[in-house]
Amino acid sequence: MRRTAVSSLLKVSIVVIGFLSLVSCTAHYAVNPKLDFKVRENPFRDKLESPTKSDELFLILAFSGGGTRAASLSYGVLEALDRIEIPVSKTTQASHEASSRHTLLDEVDLITGVSGGSFTAAYFGLHARNAFRDFKETVLLQNLQSGLIGGLFNPVNWVRLWSPHFGRSDMAQEYYDRKIFHGATLGDLANGKGPAVIILATDANDGIVFPFIPSQFALICSDFEKFPLARAVAASAAFPGPLTPIVLKNYAGQCHSRVPAWVTNALAKPDPASRTYQKAVMTRTYLERDAKPYIHLIDGGVSDNLGIRGIIETIAAHGGIRDVIKDERLARTRRVVFIIVDAQAQDKPRWRLLDEIPGLAAVLGASSTIMVNKYNYETMDLLRRYAQDWADKDAASDDKPIEIYITHVTFASLPDKAQREYFQGIPTALTLPEDQVDKLREVAGKLLYSEESFNRLVTDLGGKMPGS
Repeated sequence: MRRTAVSSLLKVSIVVIGFLSLVSCTAHYAVNPKLDFKVRENPFRDKLESPTKSDELFLILAFSGGGTRAASLSYGVLEALDRIEIPVSKTTQASHEASSRHTLLDEVDLITGVSGGSFTAAYFGLHARNAFRDFKETVLLQNLQSGLIGGLFNPVNWVRLWSPHFGRSDMAQEYYDRKIFHGATLGDLANGKGPAVIILATDANDGIVFPFIPSQFALICSDFEKFPLARAVAASAAFPGPLTPIVLKNYAGQCHSRVPAWVTNALAKPDPASRTYQKAVMTRTYLERDAKPYIHLIDGGVSDNLGIRGIIETIAAHGGIRDVIKDERLARTRRVVFIIVDAQAQDKPRWRLLDEIPGLAAVLGASSTIMVNKYNYETMDLLRRYAQDWADKDAASDDKPIEIYITHVTFASLPDKAQREYFQGIPTALTLPEDQVDKLREVAGKLLYSEESFNRLVTDLGGKMPGS
């Protein structure tokens, strides 16, 4: 009898071990699909040339990283923009319903999203104003952090994570898709109800920004429209350490994509001092499939926590704002607006008060915060310097000058020290209590409305601030 029981237990063990081994061996990240034949027309073009938006205004929102803190602050800015009514321009009157309000939110052309900010950008890009119905409950109050941690306690995931081809960010992608995005793809995002949206990650191989846009996918001959939106967001929010890189396969040379003309021109005249040349060199790495067969993506905040450097470099590569506008056939544009929503924290570690040598984790955490904060300042300084150069160049042309507005929404602008330290001290996590979420939404409007450049924009557009 004992021998029979032992034999049965052994058989069960063998079956279980075999099953777990099979699961481990078959666990694999979702491979990005190859482009079937030729590169499709840019699906963002219709959004950038929408008849419902003023031809004279081009409005860009940039949502920074910072977990749910950043997602809440970004969402608060969307709410604040929707409280500002502006006159309908002559170019949009024909497509505007007489009974509907027209607000500054209706004029948003492009949103970039990094890490925590990518959740807000992606959701609004899919649903536009419908996001106001359920974004708070679906995302901001969703305990994403506990959900991800809970997945680690699932025995099936233990086995899947043994596989060298399946990581914690792949598990996060599945969770985000199940809870938030429900099978949506980048094609769905491009064709969604909201403005054009660019999710940003970091190419860990070269430390450069990786934008989830059609032209970037054309370089690696991958199908942009079929790529899961949840996977793009998971890459953008793949904070090194707790989360693993998202892997993309490079199919460069296996489709009918063309090397962008600006890349070819820049490489033909090597100039190490040129930002355009450096960007061209980095872009060329995606065309060298043998040297770079796979792309490993991590948190977008590593290369650009504000989500604006890619736009700066693109404009610089084309020679200035007017040249970019000419390329996008937006020749009537007279005002270009940058609203950067910066959820930068100010971490004050406990060990700074102690006569002790901090541990490795504490030092790495502090170093990360220092680098991000320093880089944020440099990015804003770069934008302002380039904007002045573009304005000077534009003023020298025969055409009517284009005015540039730069609004930086940041906790550092709060005049009250206690309030400033409160918001800067909110942790970078994927879950926050409801009262903090609501306070972040509220302070977003306060910060936006207090910016001189933003007030000037509203006045120039003939709008009015809430309560005025």
